[in-house]
Amino acid sequence: MAELTQQEKLQPSMLDRLTDDMPDTQKESRDRRVLSLKKLREGVLRDISWLLNTVNLSSIVDLDAYPEVEKSVLNYGMPDLSGHTVESLEVPELEQLIKNTIINYEPRMIKSSLKITVISDEGSMNSSSLIFDIEGELWAQPMPVHLYMQTELDLESGSVVARNPGLQSSN
Repeated sequence: MAELTQQEKLQPSMLDRLTDDMPDTQKESRDRRVLSLKKLREGVLRDISWLLNTVNLSSIVDLDAYPEVEKSVLNYGMPDLSGHTVESLEVPELEQLIKNTIINYEPRMIKSSLKITVISDEGSMNSSSLIFDIEGELWAQPMPVHLYMQTELDLESGSVVARNPGLQSSN
């Protein structure tokens, strides 16, 4: 994926810019055009949740002969993890898979800061779900913004629920 320019990194995502929440208003206020840190976090949380809930093309089509497609937006998402058990997954491989997926498709995240940690506490796990933390820095001016998400992967359905426990109090 192409790198974003300094100006593009501070703008809302393309989806947010194309979505017209007030179609009767012809001119947007400055508050609607400028991205606050809270809106940045909310947008990234939403987009990572969508990313992790999307089954990629390589889960259903062999892309070995098409390495460019494998790295493109055509292959957006994660491999299908539904039907697995916690015991059948290798934790380091899963952490790396999630990290690579976010690095490939979430350009607002500073790649070197991204850390994925599977929570292997027996009290918080069962055989059909897995909890992991996503932590890193989002590109922002004048300095990066910290992002923390706790995420639960339901292995029966393959669905992911991502939440940021501190988002309500963040600016």
